[in-house]
Amino acid sequence: MLALLALQAPQAAQATDPVNLGGAYVVDRVGVVGTRAAEVQDALDELSQTEGTNLFVVYVDSFTGVADREAWADDTATKNDLGVNDVLLAVSTDDRLYQLSVDPDFALTDAQLSELETTSIQPSLRQNDWAGAAINTASGLSELLDGESVSPPVITPGEAASTAGGGSSVLTWALGGTVVVVAGVVGAVYLRKRSKAKAAEAQSGTDGPSQLELDREVGRLLVQLDDAVKSSEQELGFAIAQFGDDATAAFVQALDSAKEKVRQSFALKQNLDDRTPDSPEDRRAWSLKIIELCTSADAELDAQADAFAALRELEKNPQPSLDAIASGVATARQHIPAAVQTLQSLRATYSANALATVLENPAQAEKLLAYADTTATAVPGLISGGRASEAAVSIQRAQAAVAQSETLLAAVGTLGSALQNAAAALASAVTEATDDIVEARSLLATPQGAPRGAELSPLVATLDSAVTQARESGAADPVAALQALQRANAPLDAALAGVREQAQRTARTQEQLSRTLTAASSTITAVKEYVVTRRGAVSVDARTRIAEAERLLNESYGLQSTDPERALSSATQAYQFAQAADQAARIDVDAFSTYSGQGGYEQGGSGIDGSAMLGGLLGGLLSGGGSSRRSYSGGMFGGSSSWGGGGRSSGSSRSSGSSRSSGSRRSSSSGRSGGRRGGGGRF
Repeated sequence: MLALLALQAPQAAQATDPVNLGGAYVVDRVGVVGTRAAEVQDALDELSQTEGTNLFVVYVDSFTGVADREAWADDTATKNDLGVNDVLLAVSTDDRLYQLSVDPDFALTDAQLSELETTSIQPSLRQNDWAGAAINTASGLSELLDGESVSPPVITPGEAASTAGGGSSVLTWALGGTVVVVAGVVGAVYLRKRSKAKAAEAQSGTDGPSQLELDREVGRLLVQLDDAVKSSEQELGFAIAQFGDDATAAFVQALDSAKEKVRQSFALKQNLDDRTPDSPEDRRAWSLKIIELCTSADAELDAQADAFAALRELEKNPQPSLDAIASGVATARQHIPAAVQTLQSLRATYSANALATVLENPAQAEKLLAYADTTATAVPGLISGGRASEAAVSIQRAQAAVAQSETLLAAVGTLGSALQNAAAALASAVTEATDDIVEARSLLATPQGAPRGAELSPLVATLDSAVTQARESGAADPVAALQALQRANAPLDAALAGVREQAQRTARTQEQLSRTLTAASSTITAVKEYVVTRRGAVSVDARTRIAEAERLLNESYGLQSTDPERALSSATQAYQFAQAADQAARIDVDAFSTYSGQGGYEQGGSGIDGSAMLGGLLGGLLSGGGSSRRSYSGGMFGGSSSWGGGGRSSGSSRSSGSSRSSGSRRSSSSGRSGGRRGGGGRF
């Protein structure tokens, strides 16, 4: 028996491609479970009996044969036909990696799976409690499936995988010679190098440039950006002297942002250069993050350079811009009566709250046009007085005032269309909610549904009240009424989900998603227009909320066809953030108006300059796009824009800070085999 152990011990440490479980719940290719195998099996059996969930656990020394740990776990799950209620935990003992893999429709959310990882799996594996990792995963799954939080695990620290399987010590005792010890060490080193080489080969096979190419690009971009920041500091000094502090405020912010991104990039580069060994995944992710930071910082500086180039062009030849301003003012003024008439028509149908974002738009537009006219008229005098730089800044402010007035007037019609769309969506939502009420009451009348009366009856009553409210007053503010009805319908809809066929549930979710997207999109558009035309008063809080609302809305559109339930969640959150932005923006504007009315700003807040101040026209105007100053185009990547897509996404889950994360690195399910979910990382 001992001789047989000696022959099998090296084989137990071989690198492993995705495995065939062969009907087993625990596959231990490394021998780390040892005498606790029965304890592990008991934990898995209890999970299956109490929750109807099967946990499969695989221990290998290294994940090979595929691109990364996610693909290894997903391929193993697919190869063994794991179903919706099956969970796979794969552990690579030598590389100290782990990965969970679950079906996309598994009962737990990504956040709950993350809690399982950080509370149960990682602490167990970090202390080499190999069997405990499986036991604690089973108990954590049971708690989460029962709606509870994961309890702190019981951990029995063990030995590293190289000795936990009873390898070298047993061989030494069995054969009684130090030669075997040496052979065992040499064999272990060989196997480790072989598994590392296979991992490197798998990594090099991924899409995009190799690590060597990334290293070269990182070095090039860091040098260029560092030089660009230094030259921009000099340019800023000249710009301040030429155009003043007010007009260069945006340049100061862009330069500060670029400096911070340079700092982060050099910190990540130090991680790549220090003596601590890094995994291929870490090196690739950090390199891609550096490229992302450098490209973003350069774009910010380019935008400011383009803005100053435009100002200097205005100094040389101001007349075409002055002519365009005069024409724009005249055209916009012709549109004001139509906007006023449209607003009056909307007032007859909708409440003041529904129209709050556009009620003052015609008056605000007239003030902005007056400001633009007055400012442009003063330009020739500034030029004749030798103040050409000040004249250029005035022209830009007048141009922005005309553009803002056009946005204000167009927003009236935009909101009218949005309210009509919301009214149509509300009628459909009322019909759906009524159908849900009928379905729930029919279910409660059956022997199968009667026991659910305590759960469903309050939800039916709440939704019935919401339907009544929508029918009575929804026409006055269809956007708000639609969202209120959606909130009331969602709990009952979720409670009924178990009695519906999957196809029907998906179709209903898509319908609900479409209406929620309509409500979220129209609200975001209205709030954005409100913020843009009153940006002089709106603080960072409202801007942050609307940016998050836009991000969530885009995320929802991206998930609409592949994961409608997640898309609905994102769309609902987008609407909530848009509402929060609306409230914050109105508070800011009210505070501005109060202070302005008390003489808090020069020349009065209600006059022309006060309106310009509200519109943000007396602050820094320098922003925009373009890359005429320092473009990172060319080279092997064919321009910096190539990093906006798949190339950058490989590092999207990595931290941009200088410290190295040893915890869980959550991974998006997009692009994974069969759409499977579950996180993983180092331990």
